[in-house]
Amino acid sequence: MEEYIQPSKSPEAIPWNIWDMVKGAAVAIAIAIIFIIAMVFSIIALVGMPALHDIASQNLDSAETLQTIIDSLKADGRLNITLVLMFLFMLLGEVAIPLGAWLFSVRKYRCGWGALGFRKFDVQKGLLLALAITAIGIGISIGYEVLLEYLRWEDSSNIYAPFDENALGMALFGITAVIAAPLAEEIFFRGFLFQGLGKRLKFAWAAIISAAIFAIGHFSLSGLVPIFILGLMLAWLFNKTKSVWPCIIVHAAYNSIALIFMIIS
Repeated sequence: MEEYIQPSKSPEAIPWNIWDMVKGAAVAIAIAIIFIIAMVFSIIALVGMPALHDIASQNLDSAETLQTIIDSLKADGRLNITLVLMFLFMLLGEVAIPLGAWLFSVRKYRCGWGALGFRKFDVQKGLLLALAITAIGIGISIGYEVLLEYLRWEDSSNIYAPFDENALGMALFGITAVIAAPLAEEIFFRGFLFQGLGKRLKFAWAAIISAAIFAIGHFSLSGLVPIFILGLMLAWLFNKTKSVWPCIIVHAAYNSIALIFMIIS
């Protein structure tokens, strides 16, 4: 692998520094936390404190508690309202991710969106690499899931369970997973973080650090390893194409296939 990120053929400089990346991440995290808190309070208001006290008294595990809350909302006819609210808060949370990057790159240095990776690329080469990485990523994900099932290890922290309940939920989740998340996350993790680290570190370290943060940021223990590996491959893809577009395509395709598996199962 290359010792450092290969220089881009585009004229855009990468002027932001480590402190800019820290501040960008802090902004994204702070806004996301605000939306999460708002979402939790909204769900509490919809479920109602008496129902929550009743559920809490049943000594259920986390998965059973979540399912009981979903059943309660469905019985009261409030599940669709809850799904729409969750969708809006998740969408706003995704918007916060590139906002942090934009504030301390494009806005601060007046460097243009090209600096964050919105550049032209060799379409044939980019799409072929994107196809290969998507296939490898899905293969690793399936293999890892089979391994977890063999080891009888289960992750009960499925915060997306409410979206499995009906077509509206799946549609809203699909918009977030296939459109909003790939665009927002690739701007931040590859365009902002990986490039910024690549100015100061060897390619391998920039890829590892950005991929590790990418994996941790998904809050999924069962998906930690596959997402980390996907992050490494996306960093490599970005370095080869000098554009964030192929990474967005891989991310969207990967999430689309995962969504299809979710619907089938």
